Amino acid sequence: MQERFANPYTDYGFKKLFGTEQNADLLISFLNSLISTDDDPITSITYKNVEHVGEINTMRSSYFDVFCQTQSGADFIVEMQNGKQIYFKDRTVYYATLPIHDQGKKGKAKAEEQEKEREKKLAQMGIKNVKDTAPKKGWDYHLKEVYLVAILDFVFPGNEYPNEEYFHEVKLLDIKDKHVFYDKLTLVYLEMPKIKQMEVKLDTMRDKWMYALYSLCYTDEQPPELQEEIFLKLFEEARLANFNEQQLFSYQMSLKDLWDSYSTWECANQEGLEEGFAKGEESGIAKGKELGIAEGKELGIAEGKELGIAEAKRQTALNLQSLGVSKDIIFQATGLSEEELSSIL
Repeated sequence: MQERFANPYTDYGFKKLFGTEQNADLLISFLNSLISTDDDPITSITYKNVEHVGEINTMRSSYFDVFCQTQSGADFIVEMQNGKQIYFKDRTVYYATLPIHDQGKKGKAKAEEQEKEREKKLAQMGIKNVKDTAPKKGWDYHLKEVYLVAILDFVFPGNEYPNEEYFHEVKLLDIKDKHVFYDKLTLVYLEMPKIKQMEVKLDTMRDKWMYALYSLCYTDEQPPELQEEIFLKLFEEARLANFNEQQLFSYQMSLKDLWDSYSTWECANQEGLEEGFAKGEESGIAKGKELGIAEGKELGIAEGKELGIAEAKRQTALNLQSLGVSKDIIFQATGLSEEELSSIL
């Protein structure tokens, strides 16, 4: 199948579709389909710097695929995850806390600015000892909502979600009665591989958006089920025939990076399997030796017992013969066969 649309799993493709001002309506529609915002839908967003720089110069920066803020002040981080990571959940929680930390810094700065303004006004009124006239007003820890949306090109390991449900909304819950203890931090995970098994009912806008992202990768035409204006724009923006030369070059480089990451993951996976087989084989040989020694000991003991009993019978036969006991009695006393008795006597 000839590729006609930009793969949204590429860094360039995803940011072109959702990370530009001209396509803000695509991102708004996508976010509204994920979050329960019927009473207060997202109507506008402001794109923020996708690079989050640490407070200390030596700290590494964090980069988000898309970072925006809604008209109500809620922060949204949207991440496309193309490969499994050992500490994937930890990574998403860490990313989600960065905007919270930013809110704290801004809240403290605003409180300090308000305090300086208060002191200035009191000084203009001729009030001395300004700082002692009233307690300082610090930051009150009032936070806005933070959402992290992780679009996964894999399913959670360990069969964590065995059913076909691809959408998972995570909040802080009370363990005992399951009520939402804190509703201002939301983690949304979308298991995209499950879309392949999804029946095309498309009853909700969320289903349509998931099917649209899937279709960009696996079809060469816009599905007839997706004829809303927002999806017409999505497929036009993703159509490679509409890209200029520089856009095509940037996309191809991003696509190469995606293929390289897949190849690296497959190589690491294959090497892991081979190493596992080698260790298993080595362990099996060692275990076989261990079992062989144990079995040998057991067999040796059994054979030793048999030889000991045979020797005892032989010695008994010789003792009885030396006492002049007849062969018939010796035969009955030792239980030896006539042939065995003849070879001894």
